[in-house]
Amino acid sequence: MNKYFLWTPFLSLILGCVPATDPIADQARRELRFDPSPEATPLSVQEAIERSKDGTEMLVRAKVGSGKGDTFDAKTAEFLVSEVPEGEHSSNAGHDSDNCPFCRAREAKAPTVVVRLLDSKGTAYPRSAAKLLGLKKGQHVLVRGRATFDQENNFFSIEANGLSLLK
Repeated sequence: MNKYFLWTPFLSLILGCVPATDPIADQARRELRFDPSPEATPLSVQEAIERSKDGTEMLVRAKVGSGKGDTFDAKTAEFLVSEVPEGEHSSNAGHDSDNCPFCRAREAKAPTVVVRLLDSKGTAYPRSAAKLLGLKKGQHVLVRGRATFDQENNFFSIEANGLSLLK
């Protein structure tokens, strides 16, 4: 008997086993990911703060991460974003804004926004946004959702019902 013939059933079992996908991550991708329309004009973080009224639906362009604290919450789909860097050198190929003294100084002064990714029922997903959607610090995103600015505490947050990766 051929020795390869004996191993064939075992190999098919091993190779046929595909790791199961995370149903919560699949749900989040279906519910949150969107392609922005060409005529949509996203607001900068600063513009969103200036125009916000409690519960106003907005489309905001932001950079994942902030110079303040941890970017991702480990237990819920809540993360920090900040203003997308602008300036003469920020669009240069190979520019590393994390190691640029001008970008770091600007980011330290920039407002930080808390983004909470919500499912269709309005509750936060019980996973880190990094694991849920593969977000990484430094990515540029469009966030769609209800924006709230608490002027007394200088706290801006977005309860997001949509997210689109730009960079």
